[in-house]
Amino acid sequence: MDSLSQAQITEFKKNGHITVEDVLTVDEIQALAARTDMIAAGAARHVPATSIQLEPIFRRGEREVEDQVLSVRKLYNLAVYDPVMWEHVINPKVVEIIAALLETEDIKLYGDQLFMKAPATGTAQAWHQDSASWRDILPMDLVSAWTAIDEATLDNGCLHFASGTHRWGMLRAPQLAPLLPDLDSGQWPSVAAPLKPGSISFHHSLVLHRSGANHSAQRRRGYATHYMRATSYKDETVTDAPEMPPFKQVRGKSYEGRV
Repeated sequence: MDSLSQAQITEFKKNGHITVEDVLTVDEIQALAARTDMIAAGAARHVPATSIQLEPIFRRGEREVEDQVLSVRKLYNLAVYDPVMWEHVINPKVVEIIAALLETEDIKLYGDQLFMKAPATGTAQAWHQDSASWRDILPMDLVSAWTAIDEATLDNGCLHFASGTHRWGMLRAPQLAPLLPDLDSGQWPSVAAPLKPGSISFHHSLVLHRSGANHSAQRRRGYATHYMRATSYKDETVTDAPEMPPFKQVRGKSYEGRV
């Protein structure tokens, strides 16, 4: 497929998110789905157990794990260990879009997260900005590619975006709290982003977004890969950001003293 049109780039700059349909083939999605379940089952010995997080109800022991895969909330830091997930990260069909949105050929992977959202036990994620967690990476101008492995619907917890909020700057929890009633009531309108398998939503690291719980009988697996310019700077004085594996080059060149 071709990269983005100028209208799509303008839409992303205005809203902080866009959806691109049918980026991946059925075979590509099936490969991701199979690898996802293998890792979630704990059968991928090259992926550390620390990359697997169960849903809270299982972590707290309130419910017994009967199916390991369906008990997992999310997987993360996969691509640095697993070749199948890395092939997705560097897939030219994805990276061409990222390059157009970041306006550079020099790109590194910040990290990745695979959200499992199992039926019945898949929990909601409240309004948040990614860069509020990744606050050691500057400028706060990363782009995530959220790939639907299963169909993402309103019933099973698709993403919702508060368009334009990437222009508000980074908001810590006390700053975000008084704005939540406006977001939850729709006074600041939000947009649902249902996706078919193989379609991808791209979002800015400062746009506010959330997802609902899975109230359906259908799974909702989505693989989010987070990209940044290779010229980005890591502020080592920030001590409360996630500890990440070494950042891997996706395309182009790296720069001394940068990420």
